[in-house]
Amino acid sequence: MPFSIRFFSGCIMLFVLSLQQVTAQDAPDISIVWYEHFFQPGKRKPVEKELEQVKTILQQAKATGNKRGEAKALLETGLLHLTRTHSVETAMDFFIQSLAVEDSLNLNFEKIFTYLAMAQVFEEVGDYYKCADLLKEAFATSETFRDPSIFVLILNKLGRINAQVGKIDEAFENYELVLKYEDQLTQPKVEAEALFNLGHLFTIQGKYSEALQSHKRALAISRSIRDKKSEAASLNDIGELYQLMKNDEKALANHLVSLEIRQALKDKRSIAESYNNIGILYYRKKNYQRAAANLLLALDAGQGAQAQNQIRKSYEYLSLCYQELRDFKKALYYKDQYLNIHDFILNDRNEQQVLATENRYVLDKKESQIDKLEVDRIQREKEIAAQKKFRNVLFGLIGLGCIIVILVTYLYIVKKRSNKILQEANDKVQLQNIALQDLNATKDKFFSIISHDLKGPLNSLTSFSGLLINHTDSLSKDEIKMLAKDLDKSLKNLFTLLENLLEWSRSQTGKIEFKPDTFDIHILLEENKELLTAQAQSKKITLENASIHEQMIYAHRNSINTVVRNLIANAIKFTPPEGKITVNVQSQADSVVVSIADTGVGMSKDVMNKLFRIDTKHTTKGTADEKGTGLGLILCKEFVEKNGGHIWVESEEGKGSVFRFTVPKGAR
Repeated sequence: MPFSIRFFSGCIMLFVLSLQQVTAQDAPDISIVWYEHFFQPGKRKPVEKELEQVKTILQQAKATGNKRGEAKALLETGLLHLTRTHSVETAMDFFIQSLAVEDSLNLNFEKIFTYLAMAQVFEEVGDYYKCADLLKEAFATSETFRDPSIFVLILNKLGRINAQVGKIDEAFENYELVLKYEDQLTQPKVEAEALFNLGHLFTIQGKYSEALQSHKRALAISRSIRDKKSEAASLNDIGELYQLMKNDEKALANHLVSLEIRQALKDKRSIAESYNNIGILYYRKKNYQRAAANLLLALDAGQGAQAQNQIRKSYEYLSLCYQELRDFKKALYYKDQYLNIHDFILNDRNEQQVLATENRYVLDKKESQIDKLEVDRIQREKEIAAQKKFRNVLFGLIGLGCIIVILVTYLYIVKKRSNKILQEANDKVQLQNIALQDLNATKDKFFSIISHDLKGPLNSLTSFSGLLINHTDSLSKDEIKMLAKDLDKSLKNLFTLLENLLEWSRSQTGKIEFKPDTFDIHILLEENKELLTAQAQSKKITLENASIHEQMIYAHRNSINTVVRNLIANAIKFTPPEGKITVNVQSQADSVVVSIADTGVGMSKDVMNKLFRIDTKHTTKGTADEKGTGLGLILCKEFVEKNGGHIWVESEEGKGSVFRFTVPKGAR
């Protein structure tokens, strides 16, 4: 068999096998029941245990390359944080990760539930418009599967959101569309929910007859499937409708039946609602004794369920009842209770609104990630459409001439492979060049810093040792002891400096991270003043610490210590004899400004522009011909920026310089 025919046959077999593999992988692993169980009340494992289990599943999915399993585990983790830990920010992070995986694999069925979960997040923080947009995305995605159960799930949620923002007509359309699928639904409860919601919309519009009809249809379905909780809710709403229609007898009858069901269910919150409604009916009929009796039962049930709104309603009408009964003491008592709980509810609502606002602010930052995923998805769809078009053209060419297609395909593959190899080689060379440049720059910095920063401590050691060698006979025992202590201090500082340099070199290679903590910058300045006083006095320079108060900062102590030491040493270097160096600290709103001012030679604007830059090494001899590497300030800039601050200089030739840098403020 010729090579071209064998090649063509192999391509066809591989194509068929790949289609079979994709089909086998496309079986969805999640369902409506799986999704909704996260929002159902009931006994659950501790949330920590559930999170640990799903974390293990996620790690296994990543290890085995099971992207579908990874997407499901990410979605499940997000749902646990949404419904159990109530951390909307953490939940949204996992939903975005899940959506990214689903987008990359075109897992459209799973994307429906991710959109639903994200919509739930925005609903909980009160961003109903973004919630509606995500529900519409879920509905558009679900149209491919033609699953009525998913359609009505989304439409019911969308109808509720539209009603919440006052889009009543759109809400009607959503619920009416749900009812069009009633013959195809396997869960009548969904139809009952739509009818129940329609009843509320009709009530809002004052269409009581239509509302009553919808609620009665919902009631019939709830009874047929023996959903007692929904049955009681429908009866309660029917009772409230009859109240609005001034038919107190029918209203009372429905409330009593609803109460009986709720008592059997032991649902204290709902029991409180029913007793309140009955009590209010008797109050309006001016039967104040029976009204008060029912309201007291409502109060007891409401307190048992901590149903604040029902408790408030009980207090309000109990006050009115006892006022009519001329028991003004009780009327005043319940009025006070009503005002107290009313204020409590308002404060709680304000706190919830503040929390929702904070959560919306956090989620606003996540929207850009969601938008980027949407842009990527659209781009991917265009690419897929282009690929499909190309495939159709390719199949047409195969029909016209298999040999031509094989040759073109073969040449295309060879060219693509060659380009890929060349591109990979080029990318590798570029990465190696960048790495070499970084290593070379790091090497230069490291050695320059060693030569620059070791000079100060070694000068101190030289001074102390010179005193001991040349003046031993003239020094007293106490003076020798004092010099020995200073010598020991300098040795310890030198050892600390070497440790800091080693730590800096490790930070450059990514082996350690800067770990900030809270400390007093005043103490650090005083330590550096004591360390460098001898060096300053050798040039007859006054070194003064103007900071007199404690000032806590939040930074990496060793790196800030290096910055201060370098800046003071530089000031000594460029200050003539009889000069003065002043270190100080100024507090700002959320940061601290440290300044080192000298009365030295100053510098021109051209020189200042070359400071803090690795690409323009600049070094100047000091007033006593001290040598320098020119890279000490580069180290200062790097350390300050790693601590979240910035550094700058103010100077004028002949008038001295002031180096300033900021660091974050720390708590006392």
